[in-house]
Amino acid sequence: WIFMQKDYCPPYLGVAYYPEDWPDAELDRDIARMKALGLRVARIGEFAWRRMEPRPGEFDFSYFERVIDRLAAAGIATILGTPTATPPVWFGKMFPDAFVESESGRRTSHGGRRHFCSNNPHYNEYSLRIVKKMAQAFGDNPNVIGWQIDNEIYMHGSGCFCPECVARFRESLRAQYGTIDALNEAWNLNLFSQWYDDFSDIPAPRDAWHNPHLIYAWRTFQQDSHIAFVHRQADILHAHTSAPIGTDTMPFGGMNYRRLAEKMDIMQFNHYNTPENLFACAFWFDYLRTLKNRPFWNTETATCWNGSAAITQSIKPEGYCRANSMLPIALGGEANLYWLWRTHWAGHELVHGAVIDSSGRDMLTTGEVAETARMLDRCADFIHGTKVKTELAIHFTANGSNMHATQPVVQGWNYEDSILNAFYRPLIQMGLRPDVIDAGAEPGAYRLIFTPMLMSLDEENLAARMADWVRAGGTWVVGPLTDVRNADGTRYRDRGYGMLEALTGAQLRYFAPDTENRIQAEWEDGTAFHGGTWFEMLDCGNNESLAHVTHGHSAIEGLSVLARARVGKGCVILLGTVPDAAAIKKIAQIACAESGVSIPEVEGEIIVSPRSGEAGEGIMLVETAGKPGKIALDAPMRDLLREETVSGTIALEPYAVRILKAE
Repeated sequence: WIFMQKDYCPPYLGVAYYPEDWPDAELDRDIARMKALGLRVARIGEFAWRRMEPRPGEFDFSYFERVIDRLAAAGIATILGTPTATPPVWFGKMFPDAFVESESGRRTSHGGRRHFCSNNPHYNEYSLRIVKKMAQAFGDNPNVIGWQIDNEIYMHGSGCFCPECVARFRESLRAQYGTIDALNEAWNLNLFSQWYDDFSDIPAPRDAWHNPHLIYAWRTFQQDSHIAFVHRQADILHAHTSAPIGTDTMPFGGMNYRRLAEKMDIMQFNHYNTPENLFACAFWFDYLRTLKNRPFWNTETATCWNGSAAITQSIKPEGYCRANSMLPIALGGEANLYWLWRTHWAGHELVHGAVIDSSGRDMLTTGEVAETARMLDRCADFIHGTKVKTELAIHFTANGSNMHATQPVVQGWNYEDSILNAFYRPLIQMGLRPDVIDAGAEPGAYRLIFTPMLMSLDEENLAARMADWVRAGGTWVVGPLTDVRNADGTRYRDRGYGMLEALTGAQLRYFAPDTENRIQAEWEDGTAFHGGTWFEMLDCGNNESLAHVTHGHSAIEGLSVLARARVGKGCVILLGTVPDAAAIKKIAQIACAESGVSIPEVEGEIIVSPRSGEAGEGIMLVETAGKPGKIALDAPMRDLLREETVSGTIALEPYAVRILKAE
């Protein structure tokens, strides 16, 4: 469903606005300028707890009621944030035990944000109280089109080590394993005589060389604690409003966003990518749109640069702001909001880029903001009436991220970076549009799925579901370092892979790290196959070898590093190393031919987003590298921005945005 209050219709271009930081006389001036630039929504309230509750139990929402009314008079809707990331100083004085306790045993102090423990009873009591008061005050306000819970909530550092967290962690392990001996057996705690006699013996993982399975469980518990804190707020809000509720997430892989999404109506996302890695935020957009059956909101991005007391980024090229603003819309979003509207005049983030300067004057990207607003207005019907269409997916899971963080296998090997750069980027350079899915996603919507580096397939019964999907006709490119651990992160004692050997008939004979390119391989036609970091040596059995190792170790004779197994109506392509860009593109060509997934003809780094829906068929294109590019069209299309028909091979200038509708 699409939520619309009054005349507020997506797509939305907007800003984060902190009117409480400015004299009241500036409010009308700010709002008038927002309207003139074409902005449709303002996000407010997320850090204003003290303004709403200056003293314990004294609530006053009249200021924000006036702000919302004045925004609405200009045709600007409001997204309202709960202020629980920044409690007032009086709260910390009352409950010093609520501050996060670091791994060193020190408590945080007042200042900054997200410095209170999500498990602390006092913090929860006072947070839920103000959320309920806000929900009662604004829940039926027709000008509030959505809610944001807290701000960028995730595990900071190693988490909170306060007594409340440790006690709840032990109880979570009791609920998971039932008995202490079951936990001891699962984690092999005979090693180092680590065997626990009682759940109360289990420590928080600090001040020792702790078992990786303990650290893995701790990371998962910490992330789940934040999810539970968000869910408690969502339950209150849902009782008082029908406006969509979300929480503005940051791009960190350890959070189980599918579990988080269970009580969210909409996914929200903050990012601050640069020209060097703009493509990377597309990965998260491709992920977020799979979690809810409605478009996501990009709740924060920079117009120009980041900075607090010092600017941390250089000036961005002309056109970058426009491309960055349109990218989430192209990939399934319905909102893009800038952080922030007006640079703070004092305090934190003093020189962070914004739409306008602290003086109220335009900044160098203000014109691109206005241009983006005009583009969205011109193509609103097509954007609103279509969705991203794809038959290709890549697995990426929170459990996978946490497992790699606690046992990365090869020093310096990073799960997210490897998926992003070794797999995702080469695929999108080919013009392919993958959904990024977690273990809970249904594979039946896809013809082709890549599953790299997912050490355990036990999550959400993924192993059995993928086996059924392959037998029914799916093409599965799986590996490397996939299916080599169980749900606890332990290795198999009787086989190399958990289920892949039984499914394919191939065997993992042995593995080897290779960070110095000592192992060499070639395609079956004799051309070089380049892989690295990690090699799994495969005995193909009766299956087809696509690439085999030729040098590097005396035991490699006859072993494969890339094999194809026919399974039922589908096939499994077993990949035993991290391929270079050329190799993964060739693998993708083979897999696309197997699965029937078509490959566009593109040059350059163009995000290609096929769209389909009641508004018709088409594609949205965003050039992300600041370089010229090209794409060949199969048939003439209408360019909705330039109001002309285009055909054949069309050129895209640096940071170009094209919205093409089939005629």
